[in-house]
Amino acid sequence: MSIILSIETSIPEASVALTIDGEISTQQDFESHRQQNKLLFPALESIISQLPHNQTPDLIIVGTGPGSYSGSRISIAAAQGLAIAYNCPVVGLSSFLGTPTLAKYPTAFAVGDARRDTYFIAEIQQNQPNFKTGQPELISLDTLCDKLSHIDTSQTPVFTFEKELPISHITDYLTEKSHATLLTKAWLNLSHKSQQNLLKTPPQPAYLRAPFITKAKPGHPLLRNK
Repeated sequence: MSIILSIETSIPEASVALTIDGEISTQQDFESHRQQNKLLFPALESIISQLPHNQTPDLIIVGTGPGSYSGSRISIAAAQGLAIAYNCPVVGLSSFLGTPTLAKYPTAFAVGDARRDTYFIAEIQQNQPNFKTGQPELISLDTLCDKLSHIDTSQTPVFTFEKELPISHITDYLTEKSHATLLTKAWLNLSHKSQQNLLKTPPQPAYLRAPFITKAKPGHPLLRNK
């Protein structure tokens, strides 16, 4: 018996799923927004309570984003804690792989708002667990629109996690959500080599750019203006 527990909280529409021998046994969806640390654990408890008697997960999969930084960190931390308790491995998969588009098409383009007046575009492949080298590409809105205008979406679809993008003149893109069940499907479709590489790689949140860290000012806080 093969049991896989999967967790996706990098987007507000969070989900947890249990797969047994390749078939979805149970799943739970919930709106997380900024309350992942409060809402994830009841969902996990409910899913874990439905494990077969005296059985534990053989693998835990977690969506790494890009998306909510806090959401990704919380699910990774929860997955690592459960992996220790169950003595099983945990792997991280790009949340883009947990979309209906990547479950159907071998290649697609993910686009979205990278904040700070920039946008991103990334070519995602169904059989690749993470971004290609150099992906995603951070670009201006004008450059994004230009790139999208040259993509044949009938062959290579374009999707986003955003509710909407300021590209009203380009309408041929899909609004998607990543789901825990599709993360499991993506894992099962990976080559044995890719799976083995992931098993050796600690999961970490997927960043569109390096995190911005504010350095503390020198000196004691109470003495800085004296």
